[in-house]
Amino acid sequence: MSSGVGPPTDLDFEKALMFFHAYMYGPLQGKLRLYRARDVHSVGKALSSDWEVFASILVKDIGTKLTKGVDLSRYEVKSAEDGGSYEYQYHKISGKQKLVDDKRVGHLFFDHKDNLRSVDLRYASGAALSEFFDKWLKEFPDPYKQRYRKGIPFRFVKENGTLLMSLRDGEVTFPRLQAAGSRKATEGLATDEDA
Repeated sequence: MSSGVGPPTDLDFEKALMFFHAYMYGPLQGKLRLYRARDVHSVGKALSSDWEVFASILVKDIGTKLTKGVDLSRYEVKSAEDGGSYEYQYHKISGKQKLVDDKRVGHLFFDHKDNLRSVDLRYASGAALSEFFDKWLKEFPDPYKQRYRKGIPFRFVKENGTLLMSLRDGEVTFPRLQAAGSRKATEGLATDEDA
């Protein structure tokens, strides 16, 4: 893996949205209707593995086949609800190597709210996040007592990441897509200031 991993530019919106609607958004909306009809509170939204599969399809990266470490072959995938921080967890044996790997890959950050009716995806390179990884590596616990959990604030990602996609009510609102079924972006990727 090189430090030259950049933002994915050939996103497969069509296949990714098929997964999102069939396994994430659609089932959740159906459950919420049933819960509301019975006055039951819902807490679950989507599993981290759901976000990983969604990202894998979207960026055309099949992943690392259930191995420990980086989620996909070129990207780490994180999700947070409603502007929360993105949690990173490092384990006793593999944690230091994972921190080194995190600096070399790209990072895909999903922010979601309103029961997946609003989803934004941003990208940041490991190099752009190295201030976090370098600090966490220096502070890696020795002796290691419990899980080593750290977080990257949503605000940092929003201000420094590249917006790749926005979904509203299950439909892509950014970037603008061609109307004729190809689902390729008609505009280049933009930062939040451009969007």
